[in-house]
Amino acid sequence: MFPAWRLQLREARLAVADGRWDEAAELLVQEPLREFWPAKKLSQELAVRLMERARQRMEHGQSTAGWRDLDRAARLGADEAAIGDFRHLEGHRRLDEALELLGRGESTAAMAALQQMDHRRLGGAERRTWHMIAQYLQSADVYARKGDLPSAIQSVELAQQLMPASPPAAVEGYVARRLVALRTTAEKQQALDARLHAAVAASNWTEVLAVAEALLELAPRHSAARQARQKAWMAVGMEVTLAHYPSPAARARQWKPSRQSPPAARSTSHPQHAKVDTVSERNAGQRIVAWIDEVGGFLICTGDEVVIGQPSGEGGVDVPILGDLSRRHAVIRRDREAYVLTPLHRTSVDGRPITEPTVLRDKSTIRLGDGVELRFRKPHALSSTAVLEIASRHRTDPAVDGIILMSESCILGPQSHSHIRCREWTGDLVLFRRGDHLMCRTQAPLEIDGQTCVGQASVAPNCRIECDEFALSLEEI
Repeated sequence: MFPAWRLQLREARLAVADGRWDEAAELLVQEPLREFWPAKKLSQELAVRLMERARQRMEHGQSTAGWRDLDRAARLGADEAAIGDFRHLEGHRRLDEALELLGRGESTAAMAALQQMDHRRLGGAERRTWHMIAQYLQSADVYARKGDLPSAIQSVELAQQLMPASPPAAVEGYVARRLVALRTTAEKQQALDARLHAAVAASNWTEVLAVAEALLELAPRHSAARQARQKAWMAVGMEVTLAHYPSPAARARQWKPSRQSPPAARSTSHPQHAKVDTVSERNAGQRIVAWIDEVGGFLICTGDEVVIGQPSGEGGVDVPILGDLSRRHAVIRRDREAYVLTPLHRTSVDGRPITEPTVLRDKSTIRLGDGVELRFRKPHALSSTAVLEIASRHRTDPAVDGIILMSESCILGPQSHSHIRCREWTGDLVLFRRGDHLMCRTQAPLEIDGQTCVGQASVAPNCRIECDEFALSLEEI
């Protein structure tokens, strides 16, 4: 009779041969199998394969799965020098990606990439230096939008001083051009500031409006220009005290609920989940991305049914995630106050595999496939709107910071119960439905595409909403 360890080793060999490497790895790290030489030899062979798969996965954007493969390879006894070389190369690859973003002037995206490197302890001192440079460049953008050009220039100069002796040409060129542009803008703004103060002192409201608009072209968050423009509008009777309604052109592109389901409404066959593999005719609704200055981007799904899966040129996916998923992996439906998750492919909730429709609870963790993790939340007790947060290192397409499953309203504000948390705001902005229209309301006066409104306002696709405290753009996709 064969000893138990030989049977276990045979099972591990079969798993390796069948491509079930994760299962084989779990067998090989168990006692007492790992103490025998044949098992150690198989472990070394599997570790090499896992490291190669880790490299391939990371190159295809599946970083969570890639790091998991690397961790398994280390547990199997992979050569420490090989692990070190792998991390070194991955650190260089990621740093190159971050520097490419900096060279294009995308400091916020570069910051996010560098923070991910910090999470994995990659890059060392070089990464820390570039992280500080990216922070200074991001701060410069914020200062420039507010019209604080001296602080913006100082931030870029500090970034320039921190750069190594031979920085990438694209980054060096961008920083140099940015510094020149800010200094040129500072000269223009200084002259316009003087004109604005003189026009306000003389109560020349026509001049005030013209100069304020010119200043806001240079610095969209220029507080003095906003206040002067508001004062000028009030003085000449242009203050709008009723709800804002879009222009005829904007009304022609109002958001409308979807009247028919797209061709991709039915899922592909999947025998293991035959009970749940049919999807009813779906109300896809509209998808809106709210790009919020100094906060982030958020995908707002207005339909009663939301399909999660791989991005596809054929459409039919509401939340496209760049990960190892099926094209249509799972569906979340809103049923009155509840949200029901229907798995079309391998899915688990709170660590428990599911094969049938399952009601989601607040703070449930959804795992799709091997590594995509989402956290489901219903932050506001009086609202049916829910939030999906990406808990793994995967990205959506387009890349956003969160997904809103919008029911009757969506609250943007500083409170913990807000659907979109905007910590620096002092008040709320509420998006809500009224018939076929999307509306917004807030306590403070705001501008929609340059038109001042107070109270409630109807908003159209691809509009810009601004007030003294915040600014955001809505984009229909």
